[in-house]
Amino acid sequence: MPISHRHNYAAIDLGSNSFHLLVATFRSGQIYPIDSVKHMVRMAAGLDEHKVISDEYLEKAYDSLRSMAERIQNIPKSHVRIVGTNTLRVAKNSAEFMRQAEKILGHEIEIISGREEARMLYLGVAQSTSGNPSRKLVMDIGGGSTELIIGDGMQAVARESLYMGCVSYTKKYFKGGIINKENWKKAVINALQELNPYLQDFKQRGWQSAVGASGTMRATADILEANNWASSGITLAGLKQLRQNCFDLGHIDQLNQLTGLGEDRRPVFIGGLAIVYALVKAFSIEQLDVSLGALREGLIYEMSDGPKTTSVTKRSIRKLCEQFTVDSLHAEHVQRYAEDILSKINIKIEKRIKALLNGAIKLHEIGLSIAHSNFHVIGSYVVQHADMPGFSNQQKLVMATLIRLHRRKISKTVLAELTERQHEVVVKLLMIMRLSVVFARNRHYEPVPIEQISWHKKCINLQIERTWLFEHPLIKADLKDEQKQWRNMGLKLLINQLQKVVKSP
Repeated sequence: MPISHRHNYAAIDLGSNSFHLLVATFRSGQIYPIDSVKHMVRMAAGLDEHKVISDEYLEKAYDSLRSMAERIQNIPKSHVRIVGTNTLRVAKNSAEFMRQAEKILGHEIEIISGREEARMLYLGVAQSTSGNPSRKLVMDIGGGSTELIIGDGMQAVARESLYMGCVSYTKKYFKGGIINKENWKKAVINALQELNPYLQDFKQRGWQSAVGASGTMRATADILEANNWASSGITLAGLKQLRQNCFDLGHIDQLNQLTGLGEDRRPVFIGGLAIVYALVKAFSIEQLDVSLGALREGLIYEMSDGPKTTSVTKRSIRKLCEQFTVDSLHAEHVQRYAEDILSKINIKIEKRIKALLNGAIKLHEIGLSIAHSNFHVIGSYVVQHADMPGFSNQQKLVMATLIRLHRRKISKTVLAELTERQHEVVVKLLMIMRLSVVFARNRHYEPVPIEQISWHKKCINLQIERTWLFEHPLIKADLKDEQKQWRNMGLKLLINQLQKVVKSP
């Protein structure tokens, strides 16, 4: 790999309105863009009444990704991050899209929650406005969702994601492309209703400056400046002039007469503008500045500043452990056994995958504070649905699955909910986790004299000092039960059995 590529980062944002690729380098705490690609895919417009993305829009998405795949092929895998947002969160055929998209890109795609999207977005905005360290209210209007964040410096202190976006609002309130006062009023009132539950909390927290991010905000600011309706950014007076101009034009097709509006933005602009207007009115904003940074910059900032990323995920896990009074000492014992196994086993597990195993171990008894019976099922539900900054929905699903299956029966039904890639990862981690829990059943750490542990194809060979095993009959019994569970999964777990192992070619 050329040296020049080693320091490059790539972030792909699979948004509801557009797909964006940003290639950049990171030096002296700043992001320096190298290349960018943008395609107006508008997947949210392809959602039917059953929340299924049509084949037409899927093909448009795949065509976009094929061009992006070529651009990122020489960038280190650890320097690439690809995330999906609102449409991929709600689409019923999201898994189908993910399978094909990951084949095209050669990288894993993460579906992030709305609140995680808000956190990453804030990082991008804060990084690009580092010269203005004041407390900020940041707003971003996407194709299917709107994110609201209040933050100090690089830290988001309040964040929400609302189900309203430029594509969905244009489709819902401006049917047939008609722009009139009646349609506009319906759109704005609905946006105000969506905002209402969060207004009091955000206003009480306060802010010194308001910042808009991404396409709709930038397009609005460009139009206001191009028509001299605002000297810079977005103002309420400028919005009123723009609104009246849209009424006069009367139809989305006529917006091509609007100076400053790009052709690619025109089909979904009016729905986004109604949301901008509602935000400015609801928060009584006099001046809304527009940031060049957004979700993509946030992804690159976090990738390039690893220690901060680690601390975010650690805080998320620590918060849940404290909230549910998890026995952290016991979790440490289980984790030490897992580390012992990992140090001896012949399979390699990537650092980021190992972090998911560690997270699942720390949280595997989280359900005990709610109920003792089936606590593994309860804990799995909590982790899968918890707000965990730093983790994507897929990462939470992997940890939740490990927690769900760390004891008792290994359910094929639960594993069937995973993608092929996730299934392969989870089975390996689950073997390590279940053995670690067995070894820690006395709830203290006593090194297990593992002489050998190897995994070849569908056979796991575990050699433990026989005298030690004889002196620990409960663990021996548990290991026999593990053999039965894994046999049902089509895997052999051999305990102290000599077997000629043929290595995989």
